[in-house]
Amino acid sequence: MKNNLHDISASCKIKICRDGKWYYEGLEIVHPAILKSFFEMLEIDEQGRYRIRSDKEICYIEVEDTPFVVSAIRTDQQGDIKLVLNNLKSFDLNPAKLFAGKNNILYTTLPDGITVRFSRSAYYTFALMLEEDDKGSLSLSMGGRTYDMDHLIK
Repeated sequence: MKNNLHDISASCKIKICRDGKWYYEGLEIVHPAILKSFFEMLEIDEQGRYRIRSDKEICYIEVEDTPFVVSAIRTDQQGDIKLVLNNLKSFDLNPAKLFAGKNNILYTTLPDGITVRFSRSAYYTFALMLEEDDKGSLSLSMGGRTYDMDHLIK
C-alpha cells in the first residue's frame, strides 16, 4: 500500500541557515528535543530537496548550504580527528574527503555521502592543525600518518 503523505510545507516555514541553525518563521529553534527530532526526521528526496518527514506529513525546508555543520573538532589520544556536528554526533575525519568550496569554505563528506560545511570556528581549529613546509606545501598529521592538504588552497 502506498504511503500518502500530506505536504505541509506551506505552513511549516522551516529554514536551516548556513551556520547550521534552524529557524521557524524567523525565530531560532533552540529546544534540544525539538532539534534532535527534526534532525532524526530529516531526509533528502529524489530531487535532492531536504524535507522533514513524519509518519503522515512532510515539510520541505529551505537549506542555505548544508543541514549539517562541523561545529567543533576534537582529537583523541591516538591523534585521530573527530568532527562534532551541529546535531552533536561525531565522525572520524577522512582527510581524503576534505574539499574547499566557493569562497574557500571547507567541506567534507560523511560516510553516508552527506556533505557537511565547517563552521568558521571549526575551520580555524582545523587550519591550526595544518603544517607548512619550507616550500609552502600544507600537510595534516593525524593518527601517525601525514596527508597532503595542498588541494584545499585555491
